[in-house]
Amino acid sequence: MDVKTAARVFEVINLFAEVRQPMTYSEIARRTEIPLSSCHALLQTMVAKGFLYAPGVKAGYYPTQRLLHVARDICSQDPLALVFQPLLAGLRDATGETAALATLAGNRVVYLEVVESRQKIRYSDEPGGFMYVHVSAAGKALLGALSVKARRRLLDSCEPLPLSTDGSATERNALEQEIEQGLEDGWHRSTGENVEDVAAVARGFLINGEPFALVIAGPKARLLKHEHSTVEALLETYKQIPASLLG
Repeated sequence: MDVKTAARVFEVINLFAEVRQPMTYSEIARRTEIPLSSCHALLQTMVAKGFLYAPGVKAGYYPTQRLLHVARDICSQDPLALVFQPLLAGLRDATGETAALATLAGNRVVYLEVVESRQKIRYSDEPGGFMYVHVSAAGKALLGALSVKARRRLLDSCEPLPLSTDGSATERNALEQEIEQGLEDGWHRSTGENVEDVAAVARGFLINGEPFALVIAGPKARLLKHEHSTVEALLETYKQIPASLLG
């Protein structure tokens, strides 16, 4: 369950990231559907903490540089990023496709790190992006990393399973069989279920009991053409994860 005030802070920050211009508190309230009085109080608190400022009497509010500096300081010492950024860069270079590290956020997949392909036509995403577990290679790999009991409990929380990109429904039993087959193979695949014309392969694993997945994604035709070598690079990168982290 969301904590309302905390959720509203992130809604305001995300709104500025989308609009990228100063906004009055009434406009912010309208776009976020926060009551006017609550929105005004929230914005004043963010001003008092140094995260917003008023660029002019009637110009409204805009984030200060403090948000950038705080985020940069935090991210610079992310223990997993320090390990996985070079691994993902190497995986991107070995395959030519976008590489990512994913984990679970409730019953959805979220990317923690993304190293995009250098090719002009590529799969593009960013950290913090969400997707459904049942239509993505990352989600299947993460589900596979869980115990059977935990996996079924998570899938129960997703039902009814949302439709795939093409509007087709996912059969629960078929999904669980696909996850089991992926565990036997050592990797999981998706072919356009989440994003049309995008395919991905992923390898799931546990860190301190929590599920994570290495992911490679790209244009479906190109990735499937080179799937064998892509999977080889994926599994080789997995072997490079420090043993002290796994488990």
